[in-house]
Amino acid sequence: MDEKLIEKIKKLLALSESSNENEAKIAMLKAQELLAKHKLSIKEIKDYKIADDSIREKISSISFRQGKWKAKLGGLISENFGCYQYFKTNKSQTIAFFGREEDIIVCNIVLEYAVDSILSTVKRLRYQYFREGYSTKGLENDYALGFIDGLKNMFEEQKRKNQEWGLVLVKDAEVVEAYSNIKFKGSINTNTSFKGYTEAYEKGKEDGEKFSISNKITEGKTEDELKCGKVDEKR
Repeated sequence: MDEKLIEKIKKLLALSESSNENEAKIAMLKAQELLAKHKLSIKEIKDYKIADDSIREKISSISFRQGKWKAKLGGLISENFGCYQYFKTNKSQTIAFFGREEDIIVCNIVLEYAVDSILSTVKRLRYQYFREGYSTKGLENDYALGFIDGLKNMFEEQKRKNQEWGLVLVKDAEVVEAYSNIKFKGSINTNTSFKGYTEAYEKGKEDGEKFSISNKITEGKTEDELKCGKVDEKR
């Protein structure tokens, strides 16, 4: 059986339990489509054990110098998919995830998609603010902080309405132990504060609460594509 296909369907089935009705419906429809196409049953998928459940690190394509909101976003995503986040330091900070193979791949997909969504919207907002004669310094930060708070609300709502989703968030004991054995050289200050763009923040919060990852999971990126992701904004 194709393990990449199994992973896709398992993730879609998990998302189909979401309290977000639209997200759940889309995920289930996509899962059913794949099941029918490949002549598989839900029981076969749930019973199938993925061979590679190794614990390892995945370095993402997302780096930052000043855009510390990316660290806050990565931290939220890692906490909600049973992984850890830390940073690889060179001239900039690069986000890395640590956990089970399947989980860190999902974290990477969600992070890249979320960053791409944020930057695309900020580009449009900057143009709008510029045309109206307003400064845009700090605009990206505030929209992103709103998006992160909205995404956090979405995750919290899922946990309140779906106990099984809460179980997914619990880190594997072996992952916790392996992480505790890593020797870090120091810590990175990732604090960032609101700059005053209330409308941008509220827009970001609304978008974060509606954020959907079903389509990205079904695209089924390969390992090489994930390592060489298109989003590489070092700001």
